[in-house]
Amino acid sequence: MQLPNLAWRGPRGAGKVKEVRRILTEYAARLRIPFSPQHRHWQLQGGDGEGGEISTSVEESASTAKGNEKKGLLYETSMIHREFDVARMSLQDKNYIQDILGAIQGTSNILIGDSGPSSHIFVFHHAHLLSEESVILLQETIERYGAVVSIFLTTEQALPERLRDHFLEIPFPGKDTSFQSLKVQHPKLVARRASWERFFEATWRKWHSTKVWTLDHVVELRQWIYICLQRNLRWVDMVQFWTETVQAAADRGEIGTEELRGYLKCLATAKGGGGWIMLPSYRIPIAWERLLLDLTGLMEAAAAATAASVAAKPQRGNKNK
Repeated sequence: MQLPNLAWRGPRGAGKVKEVRRILTEYAARLRIPFSPQHRHWQLQGGDGEGGEISTSVEESASTAKGNEKKGLLYETSMIHREFDVARMSLQDKNYIQDILGAIQGTSNILIGDSGPSSHIFVFHHAHLLSEESVILLQETIERYGAVVSIFLTTEQALPERLRDHFLEIPFPGKDTSFQSLKVQHPKLVARRASWERFFEATWRKWHSTKVWTLDHVVELRQWIYICLQRNLRWVDMVQFWTETVQAAADRGEIGTEELRGYLKCLATAKGGGGWIMLPSYRIPIAWERLLLDLTGLMEAAAAATAASVAAKPQRGNKNK
């Protein structure tokens, strides 16, 4: 009884994980298999040659969760599935995905695990954080073992082109219920997105009013970049916030159509990574700095053009009689 590859797309807190659990529970019931997930840790293979699964009971995970974090990636498993969170993989997602999917290579029947009809459904949450290399690994696995392996994804963005033909994408609209629940408990809580919007708005007003850019401003740009990086702002979100910021400035009449077009072109053609393309960590600050220098260069050019236009206008004065 083979399930198709499914991808649930929607905002955070909309209930995608809950829907995946419902599907898994019903599927296990149809197979008449008990659905009793357990927590384990997946350790990457190191120089000592050891790696793979580390069996950990639910009780052990609950009592020594902090200590078990050193054992590897915490995940959930049952007789029918293995469930991972890409967000927990950090920048090692390629290594984890390769190791996890590599367990099924060379097997004609998928019997992974201790016993019984083992995990043949792989679930990956926060799949929009997968690197391009991980996406390729998923594509190869589906093409080679699609007859016996199903992959479930939950994502906040549309699937990349490599995977679109292999997945049934399910739009999952809805409010961010996790934030709504938190807001009931903390009425003064401000949405994270609203905070970033105000941050970018304040940055725009400060930088756009600067008429002359010097080397001192490069230091300021770098400090601004590390403020964002330390708070885990992604490249794709940064581009989106800048796009919304300059568009809002145009809507308020602060900039003209030509100036707005220049900013949007700069943002659309930025040479960086985002979404399904991950830059090496050491390249991210460099890419951000390049984009910000391009944006502030356009700001300076716009200010110079405005000053030249004002200077070119004839000055009205009293005529001598």
